[in-house]
Amino acid sequence: MTSSADLVIPRIFAAIDDHRFDDLPAFYTADVQADTAVGHISGREQLVATLRAVHEPVAVLQHLVTGVIVDPHGDGADVRANVVATFCDEEHRPTLEGASVWRGRLHRSGNDWQVSEYSLNLVWSRGSIPTTWGVHANG
Repeated sequence: MTSSADLVIPRIFAAIDDHRFDDLPAFYTADVQADTAVGHISGREQLVATLRAVHEPVAVLQHLVTGVIVDPHGDGADVRANVVATFCDEEHRPTLEGASVWRGRLHRSGNDWQVSEYSLNLVWSRGSIPTTWGVHANG
């Protein structure tokens, strides 16, 4: 994890891009709530399993995280970020591209910040949705 709230979201997407899925649990509270492209997800275990199922089969991923805005309040913070994603095949050809707005809340425990809830709202996309998105979240 990180002690800087503004780095939590970029670090999550860096772990996903690098296929370091075992690093993801540290970024989320046990009772995290998420609204994603595959539906509503409750709990850290289900969220990490879904992130792995969606992203692990993709040969090459790149998420660009920009415009991170953190509004801290006590042991919490509201966060907004722009996320541009590119999913590529083995030859590094894009098969799906899109941009979303990530909005969520972080919770501080000691010096570390974890995501307690978030939504990922699609702004635009082009290309085909990977077959790995046949996975369904709970809810």
